[in-house]
Amino acid sequence: MRATFERRRIVALVALVCVAAGAAAGLTSGLVSCTPVDKPVEARPLNAGEAQRLAGMRARNFQDGRVGVRATLGKPGTEIRLAGWIDWRRPLTYLAATAPAPGPDDGLLQAVPGIIATRPGRADGGLPPATPPAKSWRVRPSTATTPHPAPIDSFVALLFAIASDRPDQAELLARSESRWLGTDRIADRTVDVLLGPAVPTQPKPAASPTPAAAGPASPTPAPNSLAAMGGAVRYWLDGDGRLHRFEALLTKDLPVKVDLSREERPELVAIDALGGRATKPRQVTEDEAEALALMRQRNRAAGGGRITLTVPMLPAGMLLANGWLDWRYTVAYIGAYDMDKKDERILMRANRTGVTVRSDGFTAGKPPPLPPPAGGWQTIPWSARGDELGGLDLDLLLNEALAVSGTGEDDPAALREAALWLRRDTLAGGPVNVYEIQKGADVGGARGAARIRYWMDRTGVLRRLELRTRTGAFAQLDITPGEVPTLTRPSV
Repeated sequence: MRATFERRRIVALVALVCVAAGAAAGLTSGLVSCTPVDKPVEARPLNAGEAQRLAGMRARNFQDGRVGVRATLGKPGTEIRLAGWIDWRRPLTYLAATAPAPGPDDGLLQAVPGIIATRPGRADGGLPPATPPAKSWRVRPSTATTPHPAPIDSFVALLFAIASDRPDQAELLARSESRWLGTDRIADRTVDVLLGPAVPTQPKPAASPTPAAAGPASPTPAPNSLAAMGGAVRYWLDGDGRLHRFEALLTKDLPVKVDLSREERPELVAIDALGGRATKPRQVTEDEAEALALMRQRNRAAGGGRITLTVPMLPAGMLLANGWLDWRYTVAYIGAYDMDKKDERILMRANRTGVTVRSDGFTAGKPPPLPPPAGGWQTIPWSARGDELGGLDLDLLLNEALAVSGTGEDDPAALREAALWLRRDTLAGGPVNVYEIQKGADVGGARGAARIRYWMDRTGVLRRLELRTRTGAFAQLDITPGEVPTLTRPSV
């Protein structure tokens, strides 16, 4: 199931979030005073009840789903404040970052496990707007598992890791370096402060004996140490096992403190690059399968129209493009450019056999010129495109956009088996149904996780193609039906 896959991905992302060496000692004694100074206490191992509550914390968070988040990242005076919400079930977080003084550290952030999307600008009131802005987002893979992770990426990975669809192993926690540190008061509620692991604890299969390696061995954390469980985190848990606060050291000198507000439960909407509104996959009905079977005919009859493309690129770029798509003659003509490098511009004309490309020759954000400028064009067959990772995301979008036009009807019975209805949505002010159709590598995958999504309007015409890109985020190709100019072949 998709939820189980996401949980595994979260655990992998947070494996190196906290400081392994010295974190337990620092968090035991240093970040805040959690007991009155006139009533000193000493940290002790967890008793059975405390181990059970700590073991159930992640499952309780997952069950509760959505909470408010208020966090500080960094030392007092220079800390960045983060405020917003997380939906652990989806999973998705949506936050506003505010630095001590207005500057480049201000902005909006949305994230799913493994992907970070940011948008510059200071948020009014310190909270993100309920409806996220549609444009100017940068999307990139998380750096949480790289040798030099960005602090915000480590924080986000830790935030996702404190929820799981199943409880931790209480007996492992009881035998580990986890500790009871004292009690505290949060919102007139008495809570226990417990030191525990950053990542979920699950029993590991016994390893087969292997010969000792020659030479000095790399230091390996003891199995019961918190260092072997992703690092140490301090958790503020109430009697019902609900988490109200947690603290960690993301690096030796970078503390993070997070308060959770369980009264805040807004429905979060992801930006388009992270999948948009939540889906509820189901099998298509007979009528929906028939509409999908006729989609290529209806597209061809519609003729085509203006198109715009938004394509997240590695390592952190966003490709923007606009132009025209002609379904009658199976040709597309666009001008594409990098949002942050507008001097890198490409004209492209695509048909069933390949593409003809030219550097420059248009203004970023404007429609490509008609007729196409003469000279400087290179014709490349589709088979010669791509790289070591496979087909280019832009090419895959254009190929599919060209392929969804034809004179024949597809097989409704086959589509009932291969297609799923994902959700009802709106696009350009009109209602659409969003579908996926499993193809090739999609077969056998999670429901709702196919590579391509199809947005169909009430007339049965395609209005958007969505592609799950190599970044893990979604690209969009939007079609506005209308008259298409003659897209002549450029003079090479």
